[in-house]
Amino acid sequence: MVSRHLILFSALLTAAFTPQELSAQGKPVFSNFEYQVTEDGAFGLYKPKGWKVNTQKFPNGKMVFVTDREDLSHVNMIFLENIDPKHDSVTLAGATLKNVSGQMAGLKILEAKSAADRMHTAVKYQRGGPQNSLIEGKYCFNVKRPAAVVFGYEAPAKKFKEMVPTLLTVVSNITLLDEQAYQRLASQGKGGGPVLLPMKKTPAPDGTCSLLVPEGWNLAAGKGAALCNTRDGDTGFIFTVIEFVGKSQIPHFDSSAIPGNLRYNYMPPIDALMVAMKHLGSTNPRVLERQSNPAVANQATAFLKRKTDAEIAVISYTSKNGVPCVGYFDVLGSHPTNTGQWGIIPTGIWAPASQFGRSLPSLIKVAESFQINQQWASEQVRQCMANLREQMKKTSSMMSRYAEEMRQSSLAAHQNRMKSMDFISYKFSTYMRGQQEWVTGLEGGKIYTSDHWGISSGGQTIVEGPPFNYYNYQGDVQHGHIPVDISREVYEAVKGIK
Repeated sequence: MVSRHLILFSALLTAAFTPQELSAQGKPVFSNFEYQVTEDGAFGLYKPKGWKVNTQKFPNGKMVFVTDREDLSHVNMIFLENIDPKHDSVTLAGATLKNVSGQMAGLKILEAKSAADRMHTAVKYQRGGPQNSLIEGKYCFNVKRPAAVVFGYEAPAKKFKEMVPTLLTVVSNITLLDEQAYQRLASQGKGGGPVLLPMKKTPAPDGTCSLLVPEGWNLAAGKGAALCNTRDGDTGFIFTVIEFVGKSQIPHFDSSAIPGNLRYNYMPPIDALMVAMKHLGSTNPRVLERQSNPAVANQATAFLKRKTDAEIAVISYTSKNGVPCVGYFDVLGSHPTNTGQWGIIPTGIWAPASQFGRSLPSLIKVAESFQINQQWASEQVRQCMANLREQMKKTSSMMSRYAEEMRQSSLAAHQNRMKSMDFISYKFSTYMRGQQEWVTGLEGGKIYTSDHWGISSGGQTIVEGPPFNYYNYQGDVQHGHIPVDISREVYEAVKGIK
């Protein structure tokens, strides 16, 4: 049985915001990016529109490099296999710099840092560029024997800081495609451009919504939701409600009695979507790009009088058929009710990574054609509001008892709740900043911080790169890194709260 609160949430949003309006509220950073699979099928990546992509193969690896229109800004990533077992990141960096020094005029090393285990080294440098310009860049060498990954980026020195976010965005979403992707690309041949499939306007059986459906695609629609996809499910569009059941906040009320397969406490919309995807058979989900959508979140919160979050993301994953796919999703998330019920409303399109560019025009046309029956939505809102008022009458006496219990709570319990709120506030603020603090007992309780770019301590960068950013870094067992927010006890010990 669908929860009344979630039906109300869905109906209000579908009545107030269509997918087109949701997307129009704020363009994500990646709106200026485009997805591309390299000609040899070795890599898939998002890059700024107009930038050039090339690849090169080595006896023990392969490289992809991306340059801007003027050939001044540059990103590259090298994947090496079966490296010399004598090499660590320090010797690998030294050998690499020795080989390229003759090709880089006026190469000057500004800074070089290595991890204690010599598996991670970062080098900042400057060199001469075209027409006596100065180029600044950085290379990161990461060794995990017998393999190694090297990535670098550079730009004109006067624009380097300004360009770093764009360069790191390219670095962070380069994907090494598997053998299946190679074979599919080879069988399709080169030169396959975007295609627009023939479509037909199709209403849901219950008349609550409608959209354009490409020939041969399946449509499952009803109650204002729609799933339109190919027969294998690897390409498609969705607008639906996904329900979750978390822990109840009402004393003596057990939320386990509420029906539902997704039993998780509240999490950000994109995280919730990836959890739901795993339950539906997808594997290896990875966020390539992610942006909050505060404009939509604020509008939904004000309209519903209930806290709502909104996020936009590009996600890569492996479908239940074993196909590497890429999807673009707008997701709204409602915070839990007192009974622990919450949910998300995803609007998204997806396709195999090797075909995403070709499929995009058709997917956009399907998404833009989706329409909610406004008469049905208005009636749904009216019915849900009536149900909600009736439910509130039945529970008013129960809530009065809970209010009395709150008034009679002891000072100690109140203080304990305040400490919990401090801890929750800390976790929320670090999440909003995209940071995670780590404490290590091996260095006398030294504090490290992972953020969007890497790991730092005391304001000084220790190591930089996607493996060490806020989204990917999971702690360092060798140095005993423990998340400061792993528990309230750890948080209070680190912060000196008594």
